[in-house]
Amino acid sequence: MSMIDFRYWRCVMKREWKCPDSEINFYLYTPERPYKQWVDVRRVNKLPHYGWKLSRKNVLIIHGFNGTHSKTPMTFLRDAYLSRKDYNVFMVDWSPLTRFPCYLSALSNTKLAAQCTAQLYSHLTQAGALARNITCVGHSLGAHVCGMMSNHLTEKQYKIVGEYP
Repeated sequence: MSMIDFRYWRCVMKREWKCPDSEINFYLYTPERPYKQWVDVRRVNKLPHYGWKLSRKNVLIIHGFNGTHSKTPMTFLRDAYLSRKDYNVFMVDWSPLTRFPCYLSALSNTKLAAQCTAQLYSHLTQAGALARNITCVGHSLGAHVCGMMSNHLTEKQYKIVGEYP
């Protein structure tokens, strides 16, 4: 019997790594549209429709264990980048895979989060964004996701910022 997920106490340990994944979501924020806009990674050609501009730098912000894209410190980071007016800000929300008390399953799920976020990174570079204009910012376990993304990219990431409270 092939099991896709192992769920125990709301813990989710992914056994199959396919992107896109319904439990990993990406939201775009821009200076003109500083509100949550879900990004369908199957239709990245729609990014300009959401306000994404090639002329701007891009930042991918990834929360850690028991976090979400809409909690602090993620919102502080998002707002700081938006205040500069020259960033497209992508928030990575993989919260269903990082719930408390499930640290070991969250640790296992970093591989899938990295793979799916690398797919978004790849779409950005294919759309013309330069690697030197893309920064990955990860908080705690999210910093590991940033680092692991390189395993799924043909070109090295230019800048990774890891933070811990």
